[in-house]
Amino acid sequence: MENQEKPLQFEFSLETLNHLGRGLYRSFATVIAEAISNSWDAEATKVEITVGRGTLVVEDNGKGMNREDFQDKFLKVGYSRRLDKDNKSKRNVIGRKGIGKLAMLSISEKVTIISKRKGYDIVGGKIDNAKLDDKIKSDGKYNLGEMSDTEKLKLFSKTKRLGTKIIFEKIKTNLNSEEVIRRYLATQFNFIFSQRRHDKFQIFVNGKKISEKDLRELDDNTQFIWFLGKEDSQRRRRYKKLDESKTIKEHLFKFEGKNIEIKGFIASVKLPRNLLLRGSGGDFKASVNLFCNGRLRQEDLFKEISRKELPEEYLYGEVHVDGFEDDEVDRFTSAREGIIKDDPLYQAFLKELRKILAIVLSDWSPWRRTHKDEGDINAGTQPKYQIRLEDSQNWREKDFEEKLNATISDKAMKDSLKEKLRNLSFNNTLIYQDLFILENIFREYIKIKKIEEASFDVTDPEQKEILDPIKNTRGLRQVGEATHALKGKIVKQENYLNYTDLQGLAAIVDFFARLRATKPSPRKHRKELYSDATEITPVRNPVMHTNEITEEVMRWQKIKNVIDYIDRLKDKK
Repeated sequence: MENQEKPLQFEFSLETLNHLGRGLYRSFATVIAEAISNSWDAEATKVEITVGRGTLVVEDNGKGMNREDFQDKFLKVGYSRRLDKDNKSKRNVIGRKGIGKLAMLSISEKVTIISKRKGYDIVGGKIDNAKLDDKIKSDGKYNLGEMSDTEKLKLFSKTKRLGTKIIFEKIKTNLNSEEVIRRYLATQFNFIFSQRRHDKFQIFVNGKKISEKDLRELDDNTQFIWFLGKEDSQRRRRYKKLDESKTIKEHLFKFEGKNIEIKGFIASVKLPRNLLLRGSGGDFKASVNLFCNGRLRQEDLFKEISRKELPEEYLYGEVHVDGFEDDEVDRFTSAREGIIKDDPLYQAFLKELRKILAIVLSDWSPWRRTHKDEGDINAGTQPKYQIRLEDSQNWREKDFEEKLNATISDKAMKDSLKEKLRNLSFNNTLIYQDLFILENIFREYIKIKKIEEASFDVTDPEQKEILDPIKNTRGLRQVGEATHALKGKIVKQENYLNYTDLQGLAAIVDFFARLRATKPSPRKHRKELYSDATEITPVRNPVMHTNEITEEVMRWQKIKNVIDYIDRLKDKK
């Protein structure tokens, strides 16, 4: 007969540890970050991380635990430190769900925890993951391995009065290098570099303190920055090679009658590879992250609103919105590394974030081109061929500038040459390209029409006038090429058209167009293309000789619409 008096109650299987602990965290470094978060919440001022061969030790000087704390707080899954009545700290508590401690189950075979609270004995226990697995399969209870007083004293420094020490043994995943760990933690806990005066929190990795210097590689490759709300002068000083900066002041949005403030910054690096944490094998990449009360809450925030535009590949930053923290509404996922997507406040925030992203994207390409770097070819109204040409010229100018730096020691001369390099006319390059393409289109057109050199009648004065300059130019070149080391092996395909220019090519097109026309022109000597080509030649020659041209030339319609000549190649029926 059923026991009707026994109350109905929830029961939890140890299998929950697998879901909430072992499968929750992505990497070795993120587990370290979780342990440091616990130290912060425990009011520690110093965390020492020791990375050895297959071992990891995280030790802090926080307020520690007695046996009751260990059982009822640390080992109690779901216990939130925010409920801790003994918490007198003025810090914003990072922990909320009480499951971050389970991260330790994901990276090693054995975990030892020892702790001491002021006025109490040392408490400690061991977790053997192999034995825990057996209990999970049998759905039993798991008791931590006890430690002798001698063992506790041996592992807990005699000089420490209180604090907690976690020892991970037989690490099951690849250990990140000390350098990678330092840089990763400097990124995740960068708020410690700008703490209030009354607070102090230091992180050491193998005896070396984490500092802003660990972010120097990223800082030095930062090119642009957009501050949100107001400029952070302390952060700005970190960027020694910054080209442009801007403050986006529209940083408030309303939600349910409250003003929600957006702070922080968005930055752009010189090259996308600068976002990769060197030495991490691609595991860690700087991105635009969301922080709440100094705690990382969501990485790669812009993926939520991505417009799939080129500048997004260059961006990283910190968007701080403390308004997401709410004692009544829990907006964060179990992993504490994301926000519940359909939360109304989060959706209102994303709407505001799209406005910020639009400003960043509109600034990025113009700023890049100002500093002679490649921009987004799809941005703006400038023709793509002009953008490609400009980018190509900018890269060549940078190459020459590097050569000047490496070869010329005279500062005055070097500065003068660099100034000339910076002022080289892009207009020349643009028109040079148009005329070069046009001449080669004419050459190809003449070949397609099968107008050979033998097609000319040298007894006709007009045709002889076309052919003579070609013969003269060819004779001069052949003499020159005969004395050259390559012995004439310069031009890929020999053709009589190699020895004429835009003006001569236009004369050939004109003459044979009239000759082959079904209805010959009433004006025998009409030369449409030749006339225009003759008019352009005084511009072509200085352009080809790289004499800098004026703005009037650029505005001249005949040059500006040079491609219109193609319409004149149409066969007349």
